[in-house]
Amino acid sequence: MQPSSLNKFLTGVWESLYSGISIDPIEVIEQWRIIEPSGQPKLLTETTGEPVLQQCDETAAQRLFGRMSILARKVSQTSRTCRSLEVIVQAHWVECFDGRVAELVLAISREKARKATIAEACVNFKWSEKELRNKMGIWRSYLDIKNVAGWVALVFAGTGLYRFCKYRVSFDENTFSVLRKLRHRFEIAADTLHPQWRQLLGIVDGPTERRYDGHPHDWVVGVSADGYEAMPLPETYWQWDRAFSYVHLDESVVNTDVWESFDPRVVSPGTSTGTNVCPSCGEHQSDDARSNHCNCFPSLYGSTKAGAPPVQVFRTPAKNNGLVACCPIEAGAAVGEFVGEITSGLSNMDVMIGQTNRATYQIWQGRQGNYTRFVNHSCEPNSQYERFQWRGTQRIVLVSKGIEAGDEVTVDYSDTYWRNLDKVCLCGAAQCRYKERDRHLLTPLSSNS
Repeated sequence: MQPSSLNKFLTGVWESLYSGISIDPIEVIEQWRIIEPSGQPKLLTETTGEPVLQQCDETAAQRLFGRMSILARKVSQTSRTCRSLEVIVQAHWVECFDGRVAELVLAISREKARKATIAEACVNFKWSEKELRNKMGIWRSYLDIKNVAGWVALVFAGTGLYRFCKYRVSFDENTFSVLRKLRHRFEIAADTLHPQWRQLLGIVDGPTERRYDGHPHDWVVGVSADGYEAMPLPETYWQWDRAFSYVHLDESVVNTDVWESFDPRVVSPGTSTGTNVCPSCGEHQSDDARSNHCNCFPSLYGSTKAGAPPVQVFRTPAKNNGLVACCPIEAGAAVGEFVGEITSGLSNMDVMIGQTNRATYQIWQGRQGNYTRFVNHSCEPNSQYERFQWRGTQRIVLVSKGIEAGDEVTVDYSDTYWRNLDKVCLCGAAQCRYKERDRHLLTPLSSNS
């Protein structure tokens, strides 16, 4: 067994936070209801409200496969919740152990107090002292993580937690400093994506009230004096607009005052293949898993599209808000679609220009859109925009060039954006195209995020 590094541990936490696994105490209760008196698994027979594919000519094998998939998912979620309960109870046990030792120290020496407390525990656990001490070493590592990164880091730790705590290779002040800085980022993702997770803490008398509510991108991290706290998104714009608000969209909305019932993104087929054929791969596109064969940007389109993207809004040193990747995003994978208001005729405002064979349009993210609004410019970017057609409608997708966890997501705004613009490029890239030009500008201004 090889030691687990800090990076592997952090990746496990982020992947768990952004996975489809549910952390819900109710799932533990369901664990005891799996087998009915009749011998049939309850979770297998009850599928009300579940997304099981239905069709008239459904075979027995297909029906069983769909129901077993649901059962496997529910049991996996239950097992995951039980593992989370296990580690937080074990970490809290060490806290109680230390409390008992502190109580006995009032009457006897610390060494004797510790031995006496271990003896008490061996009786309760029915373990040998050696076995208890071996487990205590790992459990104390759990407590060390909880003390610097909060309960959230234990609840959402991946499978590498045990190895990370067994070997303690990276248990030093540098590691603890990294974990402290990530604590509120972890909690934002947990509170907004898994709103029931804190109920698990009730078993160890931990805080069960959510600290961060709303949308995951309603919060901006790294804005307090110590760089660890988070604050509401509107407050980061108060210096320009005290009434700032932002609506988070999953899909772009068409401004009907401009386009009425016409969607300018819809393209004319132009060929006999139809609008449901992907022009990039030539495969059929559908939201139905049984008929979709296009695997272009599966995290965004098709039946397998993912949930929340593993990115967060953060405060940059000089450019107001930016977007940071929580997990690695491999080259060619979608970071997200550029979503906002589909409009036209705006001037002197930051907009994305789109064009089909039917119309030219603008996408404005000033008051509504998604996280791509917060992507800053760089002359050496790690992502780029690509136009993509999904079921006859043009989309503009931000595609990774290879983004590592913890990197700011950046894109090249292009020369068109910067032409005649009274703003300083603050990208800091070694090959910044505007370094010489901006040397004559005295007052740096933030980018559009």
